[in-house]
This record gives sequence, structure tokens and C-alpha cells, in this order.
Amino acid sequence: MVTKRLLTIDEAARFLNVSKTSLRRWTKLGTLHCVRIGVRQERRFDQTDLEGLLNRNAVPQPQPQPVPEPATSDSSDPIAVLFEAATRGVPRHVCLHHHDRDELWQLFRPFVHDHIIRGAPILYIHEDGARADVDGRLKAEGFDAADLAARGLLRLLVPAASYLRTGNFSATRMIDFMEAAILDLRALGHSAILISGEMTWYLSGAEGVREMIPYEAALNDLLRRYPEVTIVCHYDMTRLPVSVHLGAMCSHTHVQLADRLVPGFYAV
Repeated sequence: MVTKRLLTIDEAARFLNVSKTSLRRWTKLGTLHCVRIGVRQERRFDQTDLEGLLNRNAVPQPQPQPVPEPATSDSSDPIAVLFEAATRGVPRHVCLHHHDRDELWQLFRPFVHDHIIRGAPILYIHEDGARADVDGRLKAEGFDAADLAARGLLRLLVPAASYLRTGNFSATRMIDFMEAAILDLRALGHSAILISGEMTWYLSGAEGVREMIPYEAALNDLLRRYPEVTIVCHYDMTRLPVSVHLGAMCSHTHVQLADRLVPGFYAV
């Protein structure tokens, strides 16, 4: 009788093209089965279980240039940082500062991967004219935007259908919009939810846009009521004024840097 070889956590991470931290978290959550061996109770994975996860959640096969593994600490895994902070009651509210859409996706990619692999829905508000770029980024990762949308795992909107629905911006109205979206997805059985918005709508000049930073601060109170929801806000370094970036860092619990996620200046 031939004994089936189990994969180490390093091998399983390479197979799924995810971090070892993600694998550890998914085994704790029950998303992925593992067996424990030896005195140190090290995790081992059956390749059949990994393949089942790929098929079930449309996780992309390993890419030629995967996201680098953290060198010495899980601090470079934003999902791990948020997961740990949430255990202390810190809302999952991230401002992500980028110079172009390539950098935007590089920094946002781990959030997308983590939610799709768990079958958790994503609401993404992108700027006008960026739909093809979003679809293309997902396709390059092995995800089909239309399929995800059909399965209720992806909803793409533009500012006119969200932030600027009536032609202007109201912080109170947008908070209500966000909560309604969360409640709709929770009614479908989801608790973990990713909501993300590109904040260049601030440049529209529409009435009320100066409420954006107070709105961001108010989102923290909303997230306290829904601790498994993550909100990531994208701030373009080349187009938005410095005052907006400073306001963002002061109104979010976390700031996504080029190499790690760090605490924001918002007082929890």
C-alpha cells in the first residue's frame, strides 16, 4: 500500500500562490483542512483538499511572479495585521495610497485574494472609465468578473451609483448606503465582506465632497457594528491634494504602505 505524501505548509502556499499566514488562518477558520504531525504539531495538507479549494472558489493557479512571502514577520501580510487587530476590537478600515493603477492593484491584491478564496463578497466602487482595467486585473489573476458577479461575490459600481448618486455627496446618506449594502449581503449568509472605493470622485467638485474625511471617520463607528467587514479606500498620490492624504491617514485605523500595513492616526 502506497502512503499518500502530504504537502508541507511551504509547498501548499506555493501551490495556492498565497502566504503561509493565510493558510494558517484558513485552517483555524475551518476553510481548509489540514493534519497535524510531530511534536510541534506542524500542518500538512492533502493536495486533493487544495485542488478542491481551487475548484470551489476559483482561486487562480500559481502565477509566474507571485507576491513575495514576508521575510521575517507577518507584518507585511495586511490580512494578518487586520485579523490580529480585529481581535482587539479595532475596525478593519484601511487607506491605501498609490501612484498608479499598477501600484494600486499590487497593494490591493491580497485583500481581493483573501476574500475570493473564502467565498466572501466584494463591493468595489471604481472611478469612471476604470471598469475594463478592473476586469483585466481580475482576469490576469485567473478570476472571471462576470462569473464572480453571477455568484454574488462581486459588485462593481461607479461614483454616480454610490458616492454621488444625487449629483452631490452626503456623508450621512453614504453611511446609510454602506450599511444597507452590508445588511443585504449578510441576509444572503455572508459575514466577511470587502468594500472598496477609489476616492478620486473627490475631484468632481460636486457639492459636499469636503465631507469626505468626516465620512471616513464615521465609517469606523459603522465597522464597529460589523467587525468582520473590511473597507479599503484608495487614494491617488498623483491627483489628490496632500491635505486629503493627511486627512485619510487621520481617519482610518490602518494605512497601507508599499511594504506593510501600519496603524493609522485615528484614535480607536
